[in-house]
Amino acid sequence: MMTTITIDRDNCISCGMCWDTCPEVYEQNAADSQSQILSSWQVAGNPAEGSVGEELAECAREGANVCPVSVISVT
Repeated sequence: MMTTITIDRDNCISCGMCWDTCPEVYEQNAADSQSQILSSWQVAGNPAEGSVGEELAECAREGANVCPVSVISVT
């Protein structure tokens, strides 16, 4: 079962909480400093959309839960 992750990058404040909490899924984009999903988990090369397996689902949720502006959804 795959877990879907979406980041509203337009409203990201680049605080780093998600990538500090779950660097296996999230990272800082070098070009704009906003959060993005690691390229290995991106859907169609989109830094704001990703899909991870069950082994990373809890980590992805933890990263989303610490976001102070709640721009990450995990389903």
